[in-house]
Amino acid sequence: MTLLPVVVALFVSPAVTALVYADARRRDLSQRYCTVAAFAVGLASFGGFLAASVLGSGLFSAFYRLLNQPVIAVTPLDLLLSLLCFGLAVTALAVLGYGLTSRYGPLASS
Repeated sequence: MTLLPVVVALFVSPAVTALVYADARRRDLSQRYCTVAAFAVGLASFGGFLAASVLGSGLFSAFYRLLNQPVIAVTPLDLLLSLLCFGLAVTALAVLGYGLTSRYGPLASS
């Protein structure tokens, strides 16, 4: 288990949560929706980094199996960067999901 993704999540997740909350308040969405959306995005972001930390090399080998490339040796830098990219990708998908549902979903402001 690598702890670097969890340490990065301690900085990235609160920042993304604050940005989502500020965006929702700026667009005059309801207080409840602002809180729930910010919490959901923050939780998904932290969960992505935590999954990268716990699953570690399993994610890396699954990625290379999807690309049909054999993994002979992995440098520690490659492993850490791939885990951080996984956490950042989950965070980006959570923010994209918030953006789409808040603008085009059933709770979009009129």
